[in-house]
Amino acid sequence: MVETDKVKYYIHDVIKTVLPNCKVPADLKFALQKFGIELEYKHKRTSNEIEGVSFRYNNISFKGSQVDRKFSFGNLKKEFQKNIKRLQEQAQPKAEQPSPPVKRNLIIKGVELTDKQQEALMSGGHIFLENMLSKDGKTCFSAYLFLNDDRNKAFFSKEHPDTFVEYGKYEMRVRDKILIEAGFIAKAKVKWYGGGFAYPYLWKTDKSDAEYKENWRDPRIIEEQKPENKQVVKPKHPKKNKGKGM
Repeated sequence: MVETDKVKYYIHDVIKTVLPNCKVPADLKFALQKFGIELEYKHKRTSNEIEGVSFRYNNISFKGSQVDRKFSFGNLKKEFQKNIKRLQEQAQPKAEQPSPPVKRNLIIKGVELTDKQQEALMSGGHIFLENMLSKDGKTCFSAYLFLNDDRNKAFFSKEHPDTFVEYGKYEMRVRDKILIEAGFIAKAKVKWYGGGFAYPYLWKTDKSDAEYKENWRDPRIIEEQKPENKQVVKPKHPKKNKGKGM
C-alpha cells in the first residue's frame, strides 16, 4: 500500500472516531489536531460561509469528498446537526419510572401478618396472633383469629375456633357460634348422626333473638322464579252465518 493510501485511511478512521462528539466545525478541527491532522475550511469569497473542507497529514492533503463522500462539508454539516439533537436528548433527565407498589399484608390490631398467616386467613382458615394492641392502645393481647365468608371482617376467640360447643339445637364450632351471634350468616359445621358432619346455614335475623334460623341453602342467594308455562288458548273464530241470497 502506497503512503498516500495509508494517510487517507488514517484520516478516514480518525474522523469516524471523533465526529460523533462534534457539534460545530471548530469541534472537529480541534479534535483532529490531537491526532496530528490539520483541517482547513474553505469559505465563499462573498461571505464567511463554509463551502468546503480539506484534511492534511504528513504533508499529504485530501479534500473531504476524496477521503469519503460522507466527509464532504455538506454531509459533515448534517452530522453536526444530528449530534446536537442527540446530545441534547441525552442531556435531558429521563422521566422516572414509577416504582412498583410495595406489597403490604393485612395489619390486625397493630400486627402485620406474614405471607403464610394471610394466606391461611384468606383460604378460610385461622391463625393464632400474638401481641395485638387492645382498644386502649396500651395493653397487648393474643388470640385466635379468623375472617367471615366475605373476608372483610376479623373475629377473635380465646378458644380454638374449631372446638365444638353446644349452641341451640346443634353442636357446632366456636367460630360458627361467634359469627351467628355477631349477626352474620354462617355455613356451620355441625355434628350429625352416625358420627358425621352436616353444613346448614345458620343465622339470626336480630342479634337479640333467642334462636337462630336454619336453611340448607344459602339464604343470600335469591333463586330465580321460573315463569309458569301457561297454555295459550287461541280464540275461536265465530262461525259466519251463511245468509240466503236475495
